[in-house]
Amino acid sequence: MIRTTRICSVLLVSLACMSCSFAGWAAGTQTAQRCGANQDHPASRIFADSDGQGWHEYQNVKSVPELQLNGGAAARLWSGGNGNLLIRVEEPGEDFTAYTDYCFDRIGHLLQLRYELRTAWGWGYREEGSFANKKIKPDISEFFSTKTEQLIKKPEQADDVPDALKPHIYLWKSQLPFFKLLSK
Repeated sequence: MIRTTRICSVLLVSLACMSCSFAGWAAGTQTAQRCGANQDHPASRIFADSDGQGWHEYQNVKSVPELQLNGGAAARLWSGGNGNLLIRVEEPGEDFTAYTDYCFDRIGHLLQLRYELRTAWGWGYREEGSFANKKIKPDISEFFSTKTEQLIKKPEQADDVPDALKPHIYLWKSQLPFFKLLSK
């Protein structure tokens, strides 16, 4: 009974996080601003790998199949200034959902990254900054309450999920798992 309740609770948190992502909760971030993209506007392209079996392009957000936890992912793309490209990748999991915004310049090099992890345990982690020497130089690195968005001390549980606190890093646009679809 406790396990079933926990799974239902986690699923509801994950679904709530997914809907906030598609509603544009992080519009106006440093990464979006640096890219010259406005996440308040609908994405120009939408991609998803709903079950970990392959990426496809979709006409709109509503046509994206439900993402499987711990295997599905979705991505939205906005054109920015000077040929920049902003891409948000969302990856829902059983206990948390990760969102990563990548800003690529016109030749496809990663300029800036924003990463946010929102957990079913009531806390989140975010990091944002520019990229140099294959590492993020964070301007922001903080833990926060997912209920109030207020900053908090590092939760003890964070030590149990160290890999979840690290974004997938694609130094070049060509390394994105759906890169071949971008040329269509």
